Amino acid sequence: MKKLVFGILILFIFASCDKEKNYLREGNKDFEEKQYAKAEDNFRKSLNIDSTYKKAQFNLANSTYKQNKEDQYNQSLLYYEKALAQDTIMDTLFTANTLYNRGNTNFKLALLDSLEKGEKYNEGLKKAVEDYKKTLKLNPQDSSAKYNLSLAMRLLKQNQNKNQNKQKKKQDNKNQQQQPKQQKQNKPKQNKDSQRMLEALKNNEKNTLEKLKKEKEKKMINSRNAKDW
Repeated sequence: MKKLVFGILILFIFASCDKEKNYLREGNKDFEEKQYAKAEDNFRKSLNIDSTYKKAQFNLANSTYKQNKEDQYNQSLLYYEKALAQDTIMDTLFTANTLYNRGNTNFKLALLDSLEKGEKYNEGLKKAVEDYKKTLKLNPQDSSAKYNLSLAMRLLKQNQNKNQNKQKKKQDNKNQQQQPKQQKQNKPKQNKDSQRMLEALKNNEKNTLEKLKKEKEKKMINSRNAKDW
């Protein structure tokens, strides 16, 4: 009887150990059939049994990524991070694939802001670039990572140049707006200087006229004196 109970217990333990793998296999099947929401559900069930199961974490991240929604992309990033944290043995190929997929996720998040091309756009591209570089360090022959790295860097550079030109144009407009104001502020001073110059000119003319008048009177006196002699 004891042997029977022990045998049942062993079977139960083995069955429990395989259960997360069963859900993983079901999820993989759904993923291949492009039923990504069902695949996500099975991978979550697998993780409910073993929360550290890195294959389920990786596949769950892939299934949420495939659903092409912003909140799902954020879920993908979360589970790629968890899968990388579980990779303590440093499985090079697994790590390279996870980094590459995380790079794609950051790229997709950046493209969601492609109309505004604001902070989210730049940050997403920067993170994607870093992930692709890390991927290529582990797997230098990954042609997809090379292509995506080149594309992300080009888009990032284009947006940075655009922002710099926009900032320069804004500064130029600001300078143009300030210039008339400065001219207006300088005008009273110029008017005062002009008034002083005019007054000086008038005074000079007045002094000259008075001098000429005196000289004329003097000549008249001299001529009179000469006549009297």
